[in-house]
Amino acid sequence: MRIAIFSEVYWPMVSGVGLTLRRLVQGLEARGHAVRVYSATYAGAGQAPRELHASPSVPLFLYPDVQWAFPRLDAIAADLAAFRPDVVHVATEFAMGLAGVRAAGRLGVPVVASAHTDYERYAARYRLEWVLDAGWRWLRWFYGHAALVLCPSRVYEAHLHARGVRHTGIWSRGVGPAFDPRHRREAWRARFGGPVVLYVGRLAREKNVGLLLEAWRRLGDARGTAQLVFVGKGPLAGEIAASGLAGVHLAGMLEDADLATAYASSDLFAFPSTTETFGNVLLEAMASGLPSVAARAGGMLDFAAHGRNAWLADPDDADAFAGGLARLLADAPLRGRLASGALATAGARSWDAVFDGVVLDYRRVAAGPSLLAA
Repeated sequence: MRIAIFSEVYWPMVSGVGLTLRRLVQGLEARGHAVRVYSATYAGAGQAPRELHASPSVPLFLYPDVQWAFPRLDAIAADLAAFRPDVVHVATEFAMGLAGVRAAGRLGVPVVASAHTDYERYAARYRLEWVLDAGWRWLRWFYGHAALVLCPSRVYEAHLHARGVRHTGIWSRGVGPAFDPRHRREAWRARFGGPVVLYVGRLAREKNVGLLLEAWRRLGDARGTAQLVFVGKGPLAGEIAASGLAGVHLAGMLEDADLATAYASSDLFAFPSTTETFGNVLLEAMASGLPSVAARAGGMLDFAAHGRNAWLADPDDADAFAGGLARLLADAPLRGRLASGALATAGARSWDAVFDGVVLDYRRVAAGPSLLAA
């Protein structure tokens, strides 16, 4: 097949959406499919990905790490016509996604959309609840141009159904062999001088980083010699550095083998985010053999079960999160049971099965309404 993907974010911009799309492109190409990606312009080390058609863009004022694209529709439509896609996949709902919908309409190519972001919870984090009514009107209109809307979890699919978007399917997430307990290196752990509680993700308000810092403060003496290590980058890095809390470290952005080593060399994973439509990093931590404390919220509930493969704390409750951390830091047998359950969960979620399912959905959409309804 020939698949065109439209998204505001793509490599080298590092985010959950950007990394997921990069993995999708790699998985599709490995299966012999041709892929063209239409995105914004991101400065990064090295040459731009060969599959990328980049549009002019400027930093988004609310979130400077994200570029707001100004797609030139005529140029995109000409490039798309030359590529001859069987299906257009719009992965974001803004300028690039709209360009994808319009270009596909010009060429008569069917559209698949994918939902990645829980805008309601993001809006609450940034005090933008006043935009939600207009936002949902836009999203219903936008998704109405797609033959199918793919959701990362059944939890978020139910959320879309409740908001009037019902022509949905599931595009779940997997985890690859790069994340494995065998990557544990005692030298990495020893850098921090004690057991490592690890956070991986954007250092941003929507990830509830502030609650994790507050939970760490409330732990007090229960922390013992444990160290809290943040892996990632984002606008709250300065706030974390200035917190003055004992045992808090910023490890920066890690990728590939360095990231796998950080996971496997830690002792406990902490993830307080309530905005996840899936929760890739929690699954990566599980594959690395880590017991976890996570918020009981969002798409993570598709695979995280309290007391079986993770310890789930009430969302937005610093005392509950601190209590989970204290319990796991003090209870080695419980950590072992959760780690065993986590490894079993991750072992059942391969990217191969995920990519095969996405290709099947592409084929159904490309074949037309009769097969899609079957």
